[in-house]
Amino acid sequence: MEKAETLQEYYRRTCRKMPPDLLEGGGNNAHFNVLKRNNCYASLHFSRKDYYKICLTQGKAVLHTDNGTIAIDKPAIFFSNTNVRFGWENTSPAQKGYVCLFNDLFIGNELRKALSNLFNLFRNDVYSFLFLETEQYDLLSQYFEWMLKEYNSEFVYKKHIIEDFLRLITYTTIKLRMGQGVLEKKVPDSDLVNRFCSLLEKQFPIESPDNALTLKSPADYALQLQVHVNHLNYSLRSYFGKTTSDLIQERIIQEALDLLQYSHWRITEIAFSLGFEYPQHFNNFFKRKTGKSPKEYRSLLLHDI
Repeated sequence: MEKAETLQEYYRRTCRKMPPDLLEGGGNNAHFNVLKRNNCYASLHFSRKDYYKICLTQGKAVLHTDNGTIAIDKPAIFFSNTNVRFGWENTSPAQKGYVCLFNDLFIGNELRKALSNLFNLFRNDVYSFLFLETEQYDLLSQYFEWMLKEYNSEFVYKKHIIEDFLRLITYTTIKLRMGQGVLEKKVPDSDLVNRFCSLLEKQFPIESPDNALTLKSPADYALQLQVHVNHLNYSLRSYFGKTTSDLIQERIIQEALDLLQYSHWRITEIAFSLGFEYPQHFNNFFKRKTGKSPKEYRSLLLHDI
């Protein structure tokens, strides 16, 4: 498989300042950014990217895809993920709109579900993009502006608000696309997917260090959902492109990050509450996922206060 463009390469190519979270941890940190496209004349070479991108654009351009080339001559929104190749060529200097970038570590379970719904809906189209009427562009532009304002705020829970805005933008695009007469495509056993997501989210947040997770493995979830573990894994992989273990671990690491930042629990207490029998197992798991030990991560947070 060809090499995918990284976020670091994107920032260097576009001559933008490299965000601190990409300078630390060897690229293993969750990353999100939202930027204005003020008269941006930069183009993107045709390739796969290792990040997600949502672009609200106003200005003339050409979108290159594996399925053909599209002339962008009116307001539009497009979404890219890590599985598809695309290229973007601006053909006029007057470019407006917004672009937001984020990696897989940033995506929570509900946002992942929303994005999967969108890409599933667009899977028979040339690409996951949509031309917009003026009032539709103005509505989405307002969402992006609010998201940008929140991104620049100091609110401690701003990540949650940003995820809500991303879901709002995603589902608004789905609604507009379905309004054009496209029927939503069903994925294998979507009811099972929804029940798994609900069961996973019920485990969190963890309210006390004395209450350990009761469901830790794919087999635990399959037993609760009364399905074979292989069927559960097939359904989730079809929907999310990730295994049951991947989704469980992503939710655990997100809870670990929150507990290290917002609680005063000892690291051994956090390890136990997340289902790790030995603190060293938690340390190894956390460092493998983030590039830092739990102690190092908490120290960085305290240093930034």
